[in-house]
Amino acid sequence: MKRILLGLMATGAAAVLSVGVASSASAAESTTGYDGSPWPSVEAAQTCDAVADENRSVWAEPGTAAGTVGSVIAGRTYTASCGLVEGETYSACGATTSQWAYVNYSGDRWGYVPSACVSWAS
Repeated sequence: MKRILLGLMATGAAAVLSVGVASSASAAESTTGYDGSPWPSVEAAQTCDAVADENRSVWAEPGTAAGTVGSVIAGRTYTASCGLVEGETYSACGATTSQWAYVNYSGDRWGYVPSACVSWAS
């Protein structure tokens, strides 16, 4: 009887441990953007070519609070998510809007650029 109880206790502890680990992993993968909405999934999103109109900073989120992570160079073409992301309102490149483009600015690094500062390649 003692062996059975110890076996059940060990099994229960392992189940609790594995549930805790699974919850932690999914929480780590679940990130949200500036307004609390989920960040776009690059794998699921259709990509387009975006040309930087000016040298611009690339932001970690669609707003300036999270800081910059890189930059884009005027005239260069970058892979970008075709849809725009709602974020912090800004004035840049002759426009005031809250739309941000999600761009691949270097290798596998992605970030946000004011949408008014990119043109979409045809």
